[in-house]
Amino acid sequence: MKPRIEPTLGSPKRERRSGGGYTDDIVAAIEGAAARKTADVASTAAVEAAAGALSRAFASAEVIGPGWARDAVTPPWLAQVGRSIIREGASLSVVEIASTGVLSLIPAAYWNFEGHAPRHDDDESAWRARVTTYGPSSSRTRLLDREQLVYLRWGTSPGTRYRGQGPTSWASLSAKATAETERSLGDEASGPIAQLLAIPQDGGDGDDENDPLAMLKADIKAGRGRALFVETTSAGWGQGRANAPGNGNMDWRAQRLGPSPPAALVELADAAFARMLAACGCPPGLFESNADGTSQREALRRWHLGTVEPMAKLLAHELSLRLEADVSLRFDAYPKDMAGRAQTFKALAANGVDVNEALTISGLLAEDGG
Repeated sequence: MKPRIEPTLGSPKRERRSGGGYTDDIVAAIEGAAARKTADVASTAAVEAAAGALSRAFASAEVIGPGWARDAVTPPWLAQVGRSIIREGASLSVVEIASTGVLSLIPAAYWNFEGHAPRHDDDESAWRARVTTYGPSSSRTRLLDREQLVYLRWGTSPGTRYRGQGPTSWASLSAKATAETERSLGDEASGPIAQLLAIPQDGGDGDDENDPLAMLKADIKAGRGRALFVETTSAGWGQGRANAPGNGNMDWRAQRLGPSPPAALVELADAAFARMLAACGCPPGLFESNADGTSQREALRRWHLGTVEPMAKLLAHELSLRLEADVSLRFDAYPKDMAGRAQTFKALAANGVDVNEALTISGLLAEDGG
């Protein structure tokens, strides 16, 4: 059906606008970040790898439905939904029809659900949400009915169906391990890096004219890979061979000061990375650089069948309800292992199974949403 252009659809029951000056929000965000004692798992490679992968997979989907619905369900919007449900645990967008009659979906930054008396709160159709959307220089807060909102959740509990929970919330202990090991590696890598030369006396940074090593320090600073000639230390700086480095058996020797993370920490970070990916529905093998092609294809197949398509089906269901039209998402068939399915079909057909039944069993008879 065509979109209904009604005053109530996308029109606020209550509306509050504010222009510019998000000083309070910015200060609150800075103070909140400073108050956190644990590392932020959202800043880890594992979460971004999973969120980015689902975002790009959703963006690649072909939207099946009326033309006006395809115009609203755009690749950028789908990409945002895929990213948000991993990072925030949910994605909420406002269904609006502009004055031109074009339907659009506007992602919300913040929302808070509440009941709508006298209807029962356990009836989701009775929910309303106070939703805030942002532009470059202003924000808009409105109280909207559930039917005006496209709301997709990664997961919920029966007691809080109105609140989406993402994988980092459900697997909070693994998220903490991932964040803390990543932060430890970051702290290790952010330490000072230098080459240390043992000398009897340091006269400063080389700028002091009384520094006996001023010329040597200047040569080292400007070395840039050139060969440098330095005075031997075998005479022990005038104190005799017995005072020379290594008792005169060796000359200048630089010692490096820099990151040296324990092997156990690196292994723990790798293990935490894999566990966090698994919690986000991504087979760890999908991101293993040393995995062979067969393993990568199998990981891709499992990820599509176990995560991408189920979440896409939930999104298509929600879109169909809110847009009042049949909407589905179709993905490229490569991750479905078409070669293996074709072999299954061939074996079934060769053993007398009806063609249509063999197509269905092997999965080659794809639906629109497949």
